[in-house]
Amino acid sequence: MREITIRVECADPNRYADIANAVWAQMNATGCDFSVTPDDQADAAALDRRWDDYSGVSWAAGGRRGTPQAVAAKAARAGKPTA
Repeated sequence: MREITIRVECADPNRYADIANAVWAQMNATGCDFSVTPDDQADAAALDRRWDDYSGVSWAAGGRRGTPQAVAAKAARAGKPTA
């Protein structure tokens, strides 16, 4: 197995969880066998809870038009009010 090391200076546990979850999601998309190992300060349950928080940002929430953020950004670019 090959190894990549990522070191971040990040005191905010939510930002740390976002980074760890983003790395996990990217690796999951590769189809390779992998592991993402958080540091000894991380709480695995907190990482899972943060992952669960992302469920509000979904294709379903955006009605297949994208995430709510993408819909709002598109409307803003077009000068249209958002609901």
